Amino acid sequence: MFQGYPALRVEGSPSPTIARPRRPPFFTPPPPHPTPTPPPPLPPHNSDFPRLDGSSAMFLLPLLLSGLLRVMFSDLAQAQLSSKDSQQIFLSTTTPIKISPSSGILEPKYVSYIITIEEKSYTLLLHQKIFLPHDFRIYIYNEEGILTSLDPFFKNVCFYQGHVADFPKSLLTLSTCSGIRGWLQFENFTYGIEPLESSLSFEHVIYRVKNNNPNVIFLYAEKDTSAISRRSVYELPEFDYQLDFFSSFSGYLEMHVVVEKNLYEFLGSDANIVTQKIVMVVGLISTMFSSLNLTIVLSSLEFWVDYNKIDTVGEPDEILKRFLNWKESYLVLRRHDVAYLLVYRDTFKYVGATFQGKMCEKKSAAGIAMYPRIFTLEALSVVIAQLLAHSMGITYDDERCQCPSAICIMTPQAVKSTGVKAFSTCSIKAFKDFVLKKNPECLQNRPQLDPSYRSAVCGNAVHEEGEECDCGYAKECTACCRAWLCKLVTGKACAQGECCENCQFRAKGTKCRNPIDSECDLPEYCNGSSAYCQADLHVLNGHQCRSKTSYCIRGKCLDPDDQCKDVFGPDSTFAPYECFEELNSKADRTGHCGYGKEEFQVCPWKDLSCGKLLCEYKSTVPFFNTDAVVIYVNVRDHTCITLDYEVRDNNVDPMWVTDGVICGYKEICYKRQCVPVAALGYNCPGSKCSFHGVCNNRGNCHCDDGWLPPDCSTPISGIGASIDSGIHSKSDIFAIPSANTNPKRWNVISGFFLVLTFAAGGILTIKFLCYGQKWKCRLRETSTDESFSEDSHIEEVNDYSQT
Repeated sequence: MFQGYPALRVEGSPSPTIARPRRPPFFTPPPPHPTPTPPPPLPPHNSDFPRLDGSSAMFLLPLLLSGLLRVMFSDLAQAQLSSKDSQQIFLSTTTPIKISPSSGILEPKYVSYIITIEEKSYTLLLHQKIFLPHDFRIYIYNEEGILTSLDPFFKNVCFYQGHVADFPKSLLTLSTCSGIRGWLQFENFTYGIEPLESSLSFEHVIYRVKNNNPNVIFLYAEKDTSAISRRSVYELPEFDYQLDFFSSFSGYLEMHVVVEKNLYEFLGSDANIVTQKIVMVVGLISTMFSSLNLTIVLSSLEFWVDYNKIDTVGEPDEILKRFLNWKESYLVLRRHDVAYLLVYRDTFKYVGATFQGKMCEKKSAAGIAMYPRIFTLEALSVVIAQLLAHSMGITYDDERCQCPSAICIMTPQAVKSTGVKAFSTCSIKAFKDFVLKKNPECLQNRPQLDPSYRSAVCGNAVHEEGEECDCGYAKECTACCRAWLCKLVTGKACAQGECCENCQFRAKGTKCRNPIDSECDLPEYCNGSSAYCQADLHVLNGHQCRSKTSYCIRGKCLDPDDQCKDVFGPDSTFAPYECFEELNSKADRTGHCGYGKEEFQVCPWKDLSCGKLLCEYKSTVPFFNTDAVVIYVNVRDHTCITLDYEVRDNNVDPMWVTDGVICGYKEICYKRQCVPVAALGYNCPGSKCSFHGVCNNRGNCHCDDGWLPPDCSTPISGIGASIDSGIHSKSDIFAIPSANTNPKRWNVISGFFLVLTFAAGGILTIKFLCYGQKWKCRLRETSTDESFSEDSHIEEVNDYSQT
């Protein structure tokens, strides 16, 4: 039933030498501690030992204490690590310095720290990443065996992802809930950081993560003959951005994780400590899946403290079967998309089991992950990530797959390696095919991650989950809603919403949302059975607009001038090419194409107009901005203007040229590069919609008024729209096109059948007369046509009667 996937042997890689990173301008490190000046030498003394006066003694005492404390804290740090994990190599201690950016530069969800690793400074650029729901719970069994729940000792807003400044390929997965804790991953090695438990001055331990995992590791994955073929997985172009898919897809996978008794004891036998470790494991997994626009959410955590609820002896596939039976009986009321059991092992043959390509199927949405003694938490994260990927149709890579990092996640050796890991081109293609072909609903349900979320409050005039209506105070309420109950009045269908009028749903086909862009956005209509407008859809990315001089991107026909007008005012326009040629070729704060190890990246010639946004400023009033440095440069009688926010992060700088802006013939800007428009993946020729409509961002035809979806080939009277608009039922689309398409055509068809009916009646009458009075037929036959015989005439009448 199961198939093993062997891992490859990987030799350990030498540690690279890390260059000292350049700090961004707005980071101000603390002044160095002054080196004490030794006292002047003392005059000779009769004794064999030097004589110390009071001042010398007072100087030497703090100096000795300082050195003693450094040695003591170093020993404590090493002891702290050695007591926890033999796979952690102590490097040094550091006191992180939190950087307070200038007002308005960064939103509160961004934070930065400076740390020191082996006397080299690194700047950590972090952004908030919430992967715990607002109602995250920890379940544990008490002494009587009754399941109880605990509140977490931390909030869900203190988790961050990011990278190290000047190391764009690095990845950070950190928690700031109580000190800084987590991983700093470079290309082929990983540092760990955690608070020094005995320190009173915010000191932290820095350690190197090493993996001494064996050379061969196996995963179990059930065979799935319906899975996508390997050939289709590898038929991915080397330079495929998958822009259209990932711009519209954003998924969430909710996990319930169970930690069995032996692993609970191995990880610390304390609910808070074990929770801290498992949360960081899931955080690292979520970081790995972020490239797929998929957030791995830890919905709840369960500890088997006294005894295991199922037998955990045997191979992972055997445990998986038992765990599935337990899951169906005991996890019914706990919200989750997939459940995982983590099991401790001293020795092992396999490290996990799951079902290939069966995510979102309730009877198969589970997995077993083993945690051998020689594993690190980073290795456990990779194992679980691989298992989750297998269940979403992603198989192991081979040499034809390309990866943006040194190690691809879907390679067996990834478990043995440290450092950054990423999904390959094959994995991205397989995941896209899984989503498009299987349409997994469990990935489309967004959990409530907002830290400000609270349960519904009746009377706050906000229609929340669990309420039929909420119109506020009684005096503000309409006749549709009972204010004190937040329930609809009997006989009323609705109380609020774009498609609610006089307490009833508005008629099907009533427009409820006008397009914000006449060429690239689409109108939405009421469906007649809901108080709210249909989903906001737009024209498929890549559709030509503005007289075929631009392309639709996310519902807008992009005009490069619009971005300049938004930033610098209505008199500004997109800068002429001379400005981009002059400034974006410099690779400094005035113009560049991103940040790298040299701080600013040079724009290649073809990408000059896709880097930093440059505009031509035509106003006579100087531009003023309190959050950024305003830069003016005169180039060939053009006043070029741009802003420098001093945010050295490719993900947050608002001064990048917008993706989708034209940069050449059939070329657009994407991530500071000028790429072929084919990267958008547009696949909607005019014939697909019978030249009477356009494709929406779900790939379905949105028909012009007067044409019926799904292919706009049948004329109707009324609104066209699409099958996603909710105004055409299946019977409209598949059953009545001949009867309700065109009244004139229907009149012609009706007249034809009426004439045919009369003709058939006349023929039957003639047939009756001929059988009743054969001599009259013969007489008529002889007198009218001498060439026809009696038999031939009767045969002819019979033929007509059968038609």
